[in-house]
Amino acid sequence: MTVRYARRSPRLEPESACSGIECAAASAFDTLLVVLWIGALALVVGTLLIPHARSLCSEERSRTREEARAFDRFATRVSETDPTPAGRSPTANPAGSTVAAFGSAPDDRGLAAVREVYRRTVMSVSHYEEEYGEPLAENVSEEFEPEVAAVLTDGDRLTPPVQRAIVERAFEARNRRERFLEVLSTETDSLERTEDELTAVETTLRRMNERPLADRSFEDLEGTWRRLDDLEGRVESTLHSRQERVRTIGGGSHRFADPWRMYTYLYRPLASDHPALADGTRVLEDVRTAKRRVAMSLTARV
Repeated sequence: MTVRYARRSPRLEPESACSGIECAAASAFDTLLVVLWIGALALVVGTLLIPHARSLCSEERSRTREEARAFDRFATRVSETDPTPAGRSPTANPAGSTVAAFGSAPDDRGLAAVREVYRRTVMSVSHYEEEYGEPLAENVSEEFEPEVAAVLTDGDRLTPPVQRAIVERAFEARNRRERFLEVLSTETDSLERTEDELTAVETTLRRMNERPLADRSFEDLEGTWRRLDDLEGRVESTLHSRQERVRTIGGGSHRFADPWRMYTYLYRPLASDHPALADGTRVLEDVRTAKRRVAMSLTARV
């Protein structure tokens, strides 16, 4: 949901000025607030989620690339295997369905060899047990259409039609992962841009708060408020861009029907499924907190 905020200058001309004691108290209070704000900002900087999100993306890219290569090797190995000779092909069923080509013969162990190749390639990726931890039949059913999965799991005869179907589906599994690699690359770029923008805003906030509010003139405070207003606009723009990216970046890729499921899967170890938005929201609140305290200091000076 895109949030729209009213942005307008604070009222800097109250009807009456404070007394000396009131101004001194307000000034001391402002100084305390700035000190507290700096501490809160330091805490936020130390707990940003985006660096962890980038690390998770990098790990997922490595795993996905390994799986793509494994399916490519599997498909190549199966394509190079000699299928059952034509003279030993099964008899077609009465309906003439292509399922007849998926028959089996107890004296032919071609598909048993294919299953062993599957174990030595797809099921031998370094993260298989951690990520999947499932038997061949279950994994095959997730990667191939039901008819091909059933034959690959329980069949015996590697006929030419069976061979072609397995090879085609294996290359499709590889291609899905290659497309997902592109999604992960786009996601990583988006995270980097968001992190760079938020880091720049935080750096500016630190510099702006090197002097306590109590040591600044009225004119300095007015300029500070305007700079904070600009920072607020930058963060809002960054959040809007990231929201748009979230809606479009991950749909229909690999195993995910929509981008929301992808983010839930990808960032499941983190406190938020949307770490960039979470970090941006916290930085935005830092900027707004600073604006409120500068406005309080301004109204206490006149």
